[in-house]
Formats: sequence, C-alpha cells, structure tokens
Amino acid sequence: MSEPVQPPVPPSGHDLPAAPAAPPPAATPLPAAPQYPATAQGYPSAPPYPTAPQAAAPPQAYPTANPAPQAYPLAPSGRPTPVRESNPLARAAFIIAVATFAINLFGSIVRPFVYSGGGVGGYEFMLAFDNGIGILSFFVYVVALILGLIAMRRAGSRLLTGMAIGIAGVGAIGFVFTSIAITLLQFI
Repeated sequence: MSEPVQPPVPPSGHDLPAAPAAPPPAATPLPAAPQYPATAQGYPSAPPYPTAPQAAAPPQAYPTANPAPQAYPLAPSGRPTPVRESNPLARAAFIIAVATFAINLFGSIVRPFVYSGGGVGGYEFMLAFDNGIGILSFFVYVVALILGLIAMRRAGSRLLTGMAIGIAGVGAIGFVFTSIAITLLQFI
C-alpha cells in the first residue's frame, strides 16, 4: 500500500507569507450527494476507511485529536464483553457462613441471661447448649469453607467467595482453639 498523503506543514508564527492570501471563492451551493474524486487523478481506488488492521503509521508532526474512549470494553469479536454471571455456590457458602456466625453470636448474647436466670439447671443447660452449637457450627463452618474453596475456582464474582472463606475459616479456627483451651484448662 502506498504512503498516505501528508498535509503540508503550516508555517510558524515567525514566517509570514510575503503576498496577501487570495480571497475565498464565491459561495456555491453544495451538491445533494457527496462527490468523490475520480480514480483518473492518480489516486488509487480505496475505501474511505481501512478494512483490515495495518501497521502503525509513522508519527505525524501535528497529531490529530484523540479518539473518544469507548463506553464498554470490547471483546476480540468487537462486541461488548458479557457481564460475569453470579456464582450460586459462592452465594450458598456465604449464606451458610453468615447464618452460622449469627447463631454463634446469638448464643453468646443469650449466655449471660441464662446464667443469671438462677433457674434449676441453668449452668448445665447452657454448657450442653454451647457444646452442641459449637460442634454443629464447626462442621457447618467446614462445609461453608469447602464450598467457598470450590466456588473460588469457578467464574464469577469473587467478593462473596472471599467473604465466605474468611468467615468460615475464622469460625472453624476459633472453635479449634477454644476447644484446645478448654481441654487444657481441665488439667490445670
């Protein structure tokens, strides 16, 4: 392909032309359809726009205006990229982890009221209740952690997955350390 025709370089402010500029031509009405130059003038017949990617043109002395940024990123096919779909496994892991955390939080809030109730068997009931919730929540936290790790490998948003892994991991580790501490306190 031939080199594109470069427009002449405009003169700088210091180099003024010696002769005055010619007056503009008289106004003529515009034709109804755009007129294109004929190929007989020595110009090759080419479409007004490139049809295939070409090598980058050399830099011009006066760069043109920057093209407007696109509103949406384009995929290699030229179409907008599809929006990532949600990950239902991540959502399930997140809901399980948050529900288990809420149950443990509820047990922590209720504990002082049960102890101060002074009723018969308040301490024994709360001890059995705490142990049952603790063991059940440990296994549910492990399930939420496994679901979160599986969901991490799937496409979709990683925000819920990360939150589910964080909540479930901290809950399971907290139960393990609490169990170790209680077991060690029995021997002291």
